[in-house]
Amino acid sequence: MNDQSTDADFEVQSKLRKASSLVLDLLLPQVEVARICAELKYEYRERIYHPMITVWLFISQVLSADHSCQQAVTRFNAYRVAKGLLRVSSETTSYCKARGNLPERLFERLLSWTAKRCEEATDQAWLFQDRIVEMVDGWTLTMADTDENQEEYPQMKSQKPGCGFPIARMIGLFSLATGAIQRTAVGPYRGKQTGETSLLRTILDCILPGRILLADRYYANFWLLALGPMRGIDLVARAHQLRKIDFRRGLKLGYLDQLVAYHKPARPKWMSKKEYDQFPCLVLVRHLKYKVEQKGFRTREITLATTLVDAETYAAEDLAELFRRRWQVELHIRSLKTQMQMEHLRCKSPQMVRKEIHCHMIGFNLVRAAIMASALKFGRCPTRLSFTGAMQAIEELAACLRLRSGRGSEQFDNLLETISELVVGNRPGRQEKRELKRRQKNYKLMKTKRNPNRNRYATAA
Repeated sequence: MNDQSTDADFEVQSKLRKASSLVLDLLLPQVEVARICAELKYEYRERIYHPMITVWLFISQVLSADHSCQQAVTRFNAYRVAKGLLRVSSETTSYCKARGNLPERLFERLLSWTAKRCEEATDQAWLFQDRIVEMVDGWTLTMADTDENQEEYPQMKSQKPGCGFPIARMIGLFSLATGAIQRTAVGPYRGKQTGETSLLRTILDCILPGRILLADRYYANFWLLALGPMRGIDLVARAHQLRKIDFRRGLKLGYLDQLVAYHKPARPKWMSKKEYDQFPCLVLVRHLKYKVEQKGFRTREITLATTLVDAETYAAEDLAELFRRRWQVELHIRSLKTQMQMEHLRCKSPQMVRKEIHCHMIGFNLVRAAIMASALKFGRCPTRLSFTGAMQAIEELAACLRLRSGRGSEQFDNLLETISELVVGNRPGRQEKRELKRRQKNYKLMKTKRNPNRNRYATAA
């Protein structure tokens, strides 16, 4: 028993070191950016805003409450003065140019690196049946209203020209165990092949065999359910609303638990014949229905469609509990859009918008890594720890490290202990109406372009 306990403690300490090193690597300039630049064969000169500094400033910028470039340069000057170096100009031109010169692939590789490091630190107790579960969901975001952004990410058709913002659709793959985002895809809000399932197909190769994909009813179609026999990926989703389900038919596995066959539909326009022929003629799908007894939930009955057909290994109660945890992805998206202020992006070109998106994701994984480190050290569940509190604590730790206040090890231990104390309340059955208490300002909505209005008012004055 002592040997087993020692091995378990050693494994936890190893995972804790991996999660902790990821946090410290991203809070200060580090060598991982230089390694990726060398692999991408990106050449740069040793200037003040070299890639390591620029990426570090960009990540700290999206994590701060003030997302301005001016604050990032001010933060950089405080860092240089603390190191005994000469301060740089407070103008943001050089910093913005340095951000623009960095390749997009650098940020994509950095996101993959952070996701991999988070996965390496995952505790076995956080998995579902010893399998990694990834949640997929989509959301939209707006960006600065420039001609370049409007061309690539057009505003809604219902809005008059000049009265709306460019809008993009995104999907993300989140780890159920750690909350870290594994991969993301972005596209225009409208147009052909811009839906959530279309974006998911662009990153399907990133989902490794043996994993479980947890999704809502929009993803419960034949093409994704067929991934089980084709790629070794199982899907657990709510049954599609257009599919008629009759529990009197099919092979019964239990009460309101059946096994049916989904037959391959006609080839859609977006799929090539070669790809269509690779799909099987049918796929076995398990349907199970359960009731939601908890007050505050709108849906009283839920029917799942899954390729986990072994009823002995995957009991209906376990799958119902697994799908209930899918709500975590909605909380992660809320953290990105609200706490990290990703709902509206500031960059003025599509290339910089995508870099800003990836920096938000990297910063999100940084916060999740700190939560994981705290959970491993104090034996907590990472989903019960506050994301907002962790982000605030990281910002304070980063300030201490930049200003070289000393006692860095004690400061980091304080960070982990602080995060462990910020436990999210367990409030089952909570009911709150969707109402706003604070009244909105009674301004008129813009119905014409701003410049003609400005010129007309200037002439009248």
